[in-house]
Amino acid sequence: MKDQERGLSGKRIDRWPIVERRITEREKEVLRLAALGYKNKEIAEELCIKVKTVETHRSNIKNKLGLRNISELIRYAIAKGIAPIEDESGGRFI
Repeated sequence: MKDQERGLSGKRIDRWPIVERRITEREKEVLRLAALGYKNKEIAEELCIKVKTVETHRSNIKNKLGLRNISELIRYAIAKGIAPIEDESGGRFI
């Protein structure tokens, strides 16, 4: 059950539905930086936007994709290739 969980009824449910809402390119940038460990303030500085805008983007991402927390954001970003994981020498872990 890699991308599935069991609901209250015991039936399997997909964590990432087949038809998911698309996130914007800007939201992908915010997602990538968040998954790489950037704080909201650092993301805002990197993208030249306000911290409140970063918070809004993160909220929109979670709502559109049905994610609940930063752990799920990171897993999603890695699974979709938005934030690949690499070691210090540039070799990919995943």
